[in-house]
Order: sequence, then C-alpha cells, then structure tokens
Amino acid sequence: MPSPIGHALGGIAAGWGSVPRRNVAAAAALAAVAIVPDLDLLIHDHRGFSHSVGAALIAGAVTWVVARSPRWALAVTLAWASHVLLDWMSNDTRPPLGVMALWPFTRDYYKSSIEVFPAVSRRYWLAQFWIYNLKALAVEVLILAPITAFVLWWRRPAGVRQGSDRGQTRV
Repeated sequence: MPSPIGHALGGIAAGWGSVPRRNVAAAAALAAVAIVPDLDLLIHDHRGFSHSVGAALIAGAVTWVVARSPRWALAVTLAWASHVLLDWMSNDTRPPLGVMALWPFTRDYYKSSIEVFPAVSRRYWLAQFWIYNLKALAVEVLILAPITAFVLWWRRPAGVRQGSDRGQTRV
C-alpha cells in the first residue's frame, strides 16, 4: 500500500482539474482527502469500506452539501477514489488481500494482478524498517511525482499558460 506521500500526490493529480481555484490550499485539501481513507488504521479495519468507490461518493456528496460546490464535490470524490486505485495496484501482504473497492454493492476484496507499488511496512521495530519504506517511497515518487507535475502544469491557470509571467498581458 502506498505511503501518505504517494496518496497525497495521487489525490492532487486526480482532483486538480476539478477544483474551482487552483492554489496551494486546494492542493493541500486534495492531499488530505486522499490520505483520509487510511484513518481506518486507527480502528484496525484497514482496507475496509473506507477504501471503496462508495466511500468516495459519500465524501463527494458530503462536500457538495457542506461547500455547495459541485466542482469541489467532484474533486473530493476523485481524490478519495485515487486512494482506492493506488491501494488496488499495490503489493498487499496482509489478509484479506486487496481493497473492498465496490462497497456497498459487495463486501468482496479486489486486488490488481499488476503490482505497481511495493508494500509499506508498519513494523517499525524491525531494523530494515527505514530502508524498506524508503525504497517504497522512492518508487511512489518516481511514478507519481511526474504525473502530478504534468497535471499541475497542464491544468495551470490561464494567465500563467499565456505567458503573463513574462510581462505579457492577456487580451
């Protein structure tokens, strides 16, 4: 399962095109939303219903009601769903394997046959804990940072896109 850094990058990449205003606060909000599904670790029910499309839709619906913004609702839904996707494409070492991706329609667990992301160890007492997790983090950053950077560049504000940072004015 990816680290919080990997999930943050994925959430920003997934939701960036939908946020009404693209700024640091929006990026931070998307990153936080993408990390939230892992709070289920606190109740020892990791990869349960919080790691599902249903939970992503609920998060989006709550955002729509609270923020009254369909664009923020979509951005939150996509950022949350990115967590489900990244965990689905990762190495899983603890049963039940996979994520409950299609909850509430089914409580079955799903796992991709292609493992893109290595598992992250939570066994902090082992000597190789830091080495193992730094390797996993390096893989996440090598894959997700370029994707996120491209999305940020591609979906940048119109003024930046048209060269206003070089003294040109928009018409």
